[in-house]
Amino acid sequence: MRNLTLTAQDRPAKAAPGLITGNVIDPQQKAIADATVTLRPLTDSLPSRNTRTDKNGNFEFENLNFGLYRLTISFVSFRPLTLDSIHIRSERYDFNLSDLTLKPNTDSALEEVVVYAEKPLIQSKDGNITFNAGESALSAGSNAAELLKNVPLVANDPDGKIVVRGKEPKILIDDKPVELNAQQLADLLESLPGSMIEKIEVMTNPPPQYANEQGGVINIVTRKGKVGVGARLTLTAGTRGEYGASGNINYRKKGLSVNFNMGFAYNEFDGNGYSKRQNFNKTLDTITSYNNSLNNNHNKGIRPNARLSIDYEVDKRNAFNLAANVNQSITRNSNFNEYTNLNRNADVYRNWKREIANRGDNISPVFNLTYTHKGKKPGETLRVIAGANFSNSSSDRTWEQQTLFPVSTITGPDSSQQIVNGNRNTGLNLRVNYDKMLDNKKTTISTGGAVVSDLNRVDLTTRFRDKNTGEYILDDRATTDFRFRQTVSNIRVAVKQLLTENFSVTAGVTAEAADLGFSFKNKTELNNKFFTWLPFTTFSKKFGDVLNINLSYRKTVRRPGIAHLNPNVDSTDPNNHRFGNPGLQPTISHNFDLVFGRTTDKYYTNLGFGYNQVKGNFSQIRNPNPLDSGVMDITWFNIDDRHEYEVSSWSGYTFSKALRINLSVSYTYNRYSSFDRERNKYRDGGSLTSNFNGNYVPTDVWNFTTGITYNRFANPQGTVRSNLRMNLGVQRKLFKKKLVITFNVVDPIAKQEYHSFTYGATYNQESFSSTNTRNFRLTVGYNFTQLGKSKKKPAQSKKK
Repeated sequence: MRNLTLTAQDRPAKAAPGLITGNVIDPQQKAIADATVTLRPLTDSLPSRNTRTDKNGNFEFENLNFGLYRLTISFVSFRPLTLDSIHIRSERYDFNLSDLTLKPNTDSALEEVVVYAEKPLIQSKDGNITFNAGESALSAGSNAAELLKNVPLVANDPDGKIVVRGKEPKILIDDKPVELNAQQLADLLESLPGSMIEKIEVMTNPPPQYANEQGGVINIVTRKGKVGVGARLTLTAGTRGEYGASGNINYRKKGLSVNFNMGFAYNEFDGNGYSKRQNFNKTLDTITSYNNSLNNNHNKGIRPNARLSIDYEVDKRNAFNLAANVNQSITRNSNFNEYTNLNRNADVYRNWKREIANRGDNISPVFNLTYTHKGKKPGETLRVIAGANFSNSSSDRTWEQQTLFPVSTITGPDSSQQIVNGNRNTGLNLRVNYDKMLDNKKTTISTGGAVVSDLNRVDLTTRFRDKNTGEYILDDRATTDFRFRQTVSNIRVAVKQLLTENFSVTAGVTAEAADLGFSFKNKTELNNKFFTWLPFTTFSKKFGDVLNINLSYRKTVRRPGIAHLNPNVDSTDPNNHRFGNPGLQPTISHNFDLVFGRTTDKYYTNLGFGYNQVKGNFSQIRNPNPLDSGVMDITWFNIDDRHEYEVSSWSGYTFSKALRINLSVSYTYNRYSSFDRERNKYRDGGSLTSNFNGNYVPTDVWNFTTGITYNRFANPQGTVRSNLRMNLGVQRKLFKKKLVITFNVVDPIAKQEYHSFTYGATYNQESFSSTNTRNFRLTVGYNFTQLGKSKKKPAQSKKK
């Protein structure tokens, strides 16, 4: 007997409101017509009912009384299938049992019995987490980036990067890795509609092919349509200045499945912030000056997107998948900044304003082709994934600067500059994975390899305006043109050995080679090559179906990308110059994790402990410019070793089938070397991420969901903390659940804020930023999918 999670559907209440619909298919996804379907109550007070499936494999039972039912499906040459304990009640009286698969009959085959289990918002098994987005009122009208903020253990750091327990994970979509840079990934997640996401899986203990990913794996699984043709249309609008639309059409028949999604999202919002820096003489222990700034910004953008996914099963052992995704981002931003420099007596000696206008455009097509072959024996699978991604982005910034007298009056005409940054990216990747279970049924071998290649061409053109003629003149000193290439290849082998029924050991090693280099316009070249052995091992022990323990070790590598290496200087902020460091080396980590998990019918709870030894960690550091102490150089450095101590917990409790809550908390304490603490004034500190989710489903047509997060991040020079973030949603389903209306309230108490404190050897700095995230959003969705009533009238049998 095994567990199977199915999805519920709804029907307007009647005298006997119960409704059960479904469809029956064979292992090749072909609809089974004329199969016998019997519905038996588990009490003797109600009669049994019988019906047959139509040509599309659909069946339906309606006008059912409350109670527990058993559903049995039978057809010649197939093994009978029984679903037990379907509970029709006032809170949930309408169920859609999609894709019930009958298996071919054999002489030794017995009837297959499935215990029906309703799908909760969040599930946890063996330390991994599944966020069922389809059960959340927060998914309608949102995007993948927003949904990830509501997933336990997942957070966004101050730079917007996704982290799991403080470390960067590998992102998959439908089990296929996303090989994009940070900006491309952000654009993809913001353009992926939440309504097309079925679930989000967080694998803290990932399979061997991703065992060396420092933050585990996040797998975003998209919705698949039912047998036949279906469509969905969603419209959304919010008070923050946002609106959007998305549509989906899907087709499934036999071994062919086609899904096409298209949409766009527009948003517009404001923000503001300030920065206060205090400079001092460490030797004399006196304050020397102050650098302050204020800023206001206005941002707007539109993101069109389209995605096509085609699955084709040639036969029961061979299948292909083709996925194509195109995202576009068009942004227009304006910033107004005022800078004030003061002497040690707090008297203003310099004051100026700078207005910045930025136009950004980006388009990123991504293609993936996957071939899967299943061997004749169970446990043997070959998968080949080939992908290509392209990106063409440009940023056109123009700023006008006006110097003021200390009393803030205009001194006269000042300066203007135009910076055009273009980046063209081409990426190719190939992955091969092969898994085989040996004849002893206790040993599984996993092997494979991957090659990921990226080529970037970056053109930076800077012009300044001539005060006399008003024309923009090329500035050769600030104009650059370079190429960046990176190729990472690896080969892996791993073995999983089942020592006893509930105790297994997995061990393996990955050999990874990286080759990267810069080629500059002046013919200067920088090249680096790295080779690393990355071993991993996991001990897993289960005590029945209730308690499990996982002890793991893995060596991971964190490679710098173009955002860390790009040497171009961004001087948009005159007090802070930002640039990359082409000489960065990879960071090597030794990670040890111990996770205890307990799961019962009422609750699940997990407690994890971790220790990480990080060598050559690269971090973003602020240091005064050696030629101008009023300017901060912000770049990346490999600092000394760091020790990280982790503790985390993720738990959920079921008060009833209608009410469930989930809570996750993760804390990581960073300890730096005595050299860094003494010389560079680096500070030991802790990072905290937390997430609370609640889900209340009083009936099948109402859904209330809440998500609350709070994060605090530590870095070598200080801390960054955010305020509480909230997302409340209520959902109502009408017209047989075809019409779905969702109302979301985002950050009703306070807007998103970040407050950071930075401490250097000769300065202290406080920074604050606020973004208008408060939003009241209304989403209306309509599902055009026909449930497919049986053409044959159900025959009600008499009670025996």
